Amino acid sequence: MKCVCCGSDSVTERPDLTARGYRRFRCRGCGRQFSERSAGVLNRSCLHSDVIAFVVFCRLRYRLTLRDLSEIMALRGIDVSYEAVRDWEAKLLPVMGDALRQRRRGTGRQSGVSWYVDETYLKVRGRWCYLYRAVDRDGNLIDAMLSEHRDMKAAKALSADQPHRPASS
Repeated sequence: MKCVCCGSDSVTERPDLTARGYRRFRCRGCGRQFSERSAGVLNRSCLHSDVIAFVVFCRLRYRLTLRDLSEIMALRGIDVSYEAVRDWEAKLLPVMGDALRQRRRGTGRQSGVSWYVDETYLKVRGRWCYLYRAVDRDGNLIDAMLSEHRDMKAAKALSADQPHRPASS
């Protein structure tokens, strides 16, 4: 682990844990102490990161309102305001979106060599568009693109994002 302050590799792990159960470290370069949570987006949060991630997951997966979600968490014994849920959502969504995009594009794990393009016609915000999806042999989504036109230019724009993967029909 690197130091969150100076970026040094000379870091020692301390034997004790934080009050929330995270590992603690000390940098030999600058002398500062930090935990494994210090560099994250939830550094100053009072609750454990797993609880916060669960709340945001429930908000997205089940489309609960902020107030309903705070009520449900209160029933479980966790006092959370709806403003806190909104703040967590604003902090975590960009991070989660980046991680999902990397995984979708195949950088998180090796995707197949051959891939196929699927297209469908759908309405987005009142306008009809073509949705092009690149799918590998295992059915994993590699890339997706919306286009107003169905032509060779739109199809090539999707395959231009995949230069290391040869297209197959």
